[in-house]
Amino acid sequence: MQEAKSKKVKPDIRAITRLVPPSGNLVQGQSELPIDPDLAKEAYDVIAASRNHYGGSEGDAALRSSVAEKIRRYNGIDLDPDARPFELMITNGGTGALIGITQSYLKGASALVFEPYYPYHRRILEEFGGKTETFELDENLAFEKGALLARCKALANRSEFPLKAVIVCTPSNPSGKVMTRDELQAIAEVCEELDLLCISDEVYEHYVAGENPHVPIASLPGMWDRTITVNSFSKSWNISGWRLGYTYAKGELLAPVNNAANVIYVCPATPLQAALSKVLTADPDYYDDLLKKFDRKRILVSDALTELGFDIYPSGSSFYLWARIPEEFDDALTFNEMLMEKAGVGVVPGSAFADSDLWDAHVRVCIAREDSILEGAMEKMRSALS
Repeated sequence: MQEAKSKKVKPDIRAITRLVPPSGNLVQGQSELPIDPDLAKEAYDVIAASRNHYGGSEGDAALRSSVAEKIRRYNGIDLDPDARPFELMITNGGTGALIGITQSYLKGASALVFEPYYPYHRRILEEFGGKTETFELDENLAFEKGALLARCKALANRSEFPLKAVIVCTPSNPSGKVMTRDELQAIAEVCEELDLLCISDEVYEHYVAGENPHVPIASLPGMWDRTITVNSFSKSWNISGWRLGYTYAKGELLAPVNNAANVIYVCPATPLQAALSKVLTADPDYYDDLLKKFDRKRILVSDALTELGFDIYPSGSSFYLWARIPEEFDDALTFNEMLMEKAGVGVVPGSAFADSDLWDAHVRVCIAREDSILEGAMEKMRSALS
């Protein structure tokens, strides 16, 4: 009798983070850049004014209005922040939104993720009564619509944990891949044919500098009625510890999520929402400046890694780099252990984001660090690999 294949051991991203000094931490996916000084001042003023009490589970009204303006300006989607049921909610980070969606729609059901995938998309579902299924992208991070449809049909027709949703993450964590309009249209057509919910994670939307612009899948014909979009302020405002995000959708889709949020965490942090509402749309150049800053970081690190023999995937976005390690190495786990030991620099092995072996020689590099940290880490890697 053939033995069952053992489950692949996944690297623990947070554990790796604790093993490297801050000067070599290219591991955890958070921005370690300083907070915007205007935002810091607003937070101080709001807290000092004792605006520190419960708020609504749907979030601060002023912040929802600011976010609705942001969505109109950058995503071309008109929302009514005063609509009932709510079309827009402030959540406890993007994670809070995903937990609410899972509680509302995916208990006893499954959702499809594209591999390589964001581990928390899987973990949240499996912790809260759902199941995650993978659909492997090819070595170029592309897919065929026919293969996607066949996979989804098989999963949707099974009796246990039937497929109810497709999770789209663009730009992607970990690869940074920006899905093209044609790819999103193919996903949309599969969702419509099989009557699937689409959960769109767009946390990295403001880091896109490649030839393919960011396209919210909710903006495609027919998708507003079946898409719940999840986003966060953690990355673009350098406030991951504030735990503020948002989600938007047709009111009837979002109402159960708001109900779940009310039970799970009551409300997002009241004073921090009020502070963010003051600055979110105040500077019309904020996101353009953010993109330019990160594109410079992308070039700096990409050039250095290419010189060291890495093959950088041209993702079209710039919060993460996805790279094949130098050809003389074929296992990113042992490669990363060597880097940590010799250079005090850590990245994330590709096996953290996949069930297959296809990405075992790849790594994710987070470049949301001060330039001095990036330059120092590259120099340490250069010494270790010379």
